[in-house]
Amino acid sequence: LRDRLLLARELLNETGSVFVQISDENVHLLRQLLDEVFGAENFVAQVNYRTMTPLGQRGMANVYDYVIWYAKCKSAMKFRPIFREQSLEDESEFRFFDNGGGTFKKIDKAGLENLPVSSRRYVFKRSDLRSSGYTPTCVFNFELNDKPVLSNGKKSWRTNSAGIERLKTANRLFFLGDAIYFRQYHSDFPLMNIENSWTDTAAGFSDPKTYVVQTHDKIIARCILMTTDPGDLVFDPTCGSGTTAHVSEKWGRRWITCDTSRVAVTLAKQRLMTASYDYYELKYPHEGLKGGFIYK
Repeated sequence: LRDRLLLARELLNETGSVFVQISDENVHLLRQLLDEVFGAENFVAQVNYRTMTPLGQRGMANVYDYVIWYAKCKSAMKFRPIFREQSLEDESEFRFFDNGGGTFKKIDKAGLENLPVSSRRYVFKRSDLRSSGYTPTCVFNFELNDKPVLSNGKKSWRTNSAGIERLKTANRLFFLGDAIYFRQYHSDFPLMNIENSWTDTAAGFSDPKTYVVQTHDKIIARCILMTTDPGDLVFDPTCGSGTTAHVSEKWGRRWITCDTSRVAVTLAKQRLMTASYDYYELKYPHEGLKGGFIYK
């Protein structure tokens, strides 16, 4: 494994990343090895992902494996965030409902669940109007509903005076007691960054494993989508069943894969030759593969 990691470090672009899948038995050893090869300063994340649903297991169920993520150079690393839907029910801060005309009411979880789907876009949370830092151009006093709002002189507002006027016009500012807040509607951006714990990756009856050591496509897809763009090159020195090549092809990435076992290479080749990809159409269907493809 050390030899493969050393080779990966040499082949990687300065913006590149390496991902290594490991079980909980040896994850601590792998971290030490990756620190040695890539440097502890280039550690990015340790992702735990669910591999199975425990059935009749004695003791504490071990249902997670790990993906260790290091960069060739963390400061130059390419990163593309992945988002997931943000559920209103799971976010306890979204508990205010806009009645219109500047009025609002506070609702509990039961009231939120009973809201019609069309009304959920009026649900918001309070967001502090003060910044965590200090910007001189954003320190000033203003009025809201004929009530003076004073700067404390220690923290600036999150926008300048022109921005405050736009927020007032859009009816985005409100008081809770003597404190002023910004209305952040759930519909403004109903997504959140994916975190380093993935619970939706266990193989089930709808997508069972074809091979014993096969990694779920979703795991590899997330790694690829976070660190590459279409046309980038993905290298997998442990071909196995060819999942990395399959996912790379599906998402428009170039790829190289290899293995010391001819059985693994043959299985991967068969899998790729018989797979279908939505992104490609035959240019001349009556001629078959020799006519080339149309890339969508």
